[in-house]
Amino acid sequence: MSSTLIVQLDMRTLCQEADLTADCVIEIVEHGILEPSGRTPEDWVFDDRAPVVLKRAAKLHQELELEWEGVALALELLEEVHQLRTENSMLRQRLGRFTQM
Repeated sequence: MSSTLIVQLDMRTLCQEADLTADCVIEIVEHGILEPSGRTPEDWVFDDRAPVVLKRAAKLHQELELEWEGVALALELLEEVHQLRTENSMLRQRLGRFTQM
């Protein structure tokens, strides 16, 4: 039987991990960049990917001076590129097996 460790962060811990204010986190959540569990900011719980997403979002917002809507779109497109690169790599490996025959 395998067990999976699930890490969940509350708002205070997340703010410390990402070095952002609660107001900034709330704004990011309001724009759909992060989706916490829970009804109110006091009850929100985030997964262990949240600090990385928050840091990337804040960096895009500050360094490129993007509005939060633009940040959401940029992160979505970056994720899509990552998925396509992963798929492309997998397909190249499969193709390599056929061309070496």
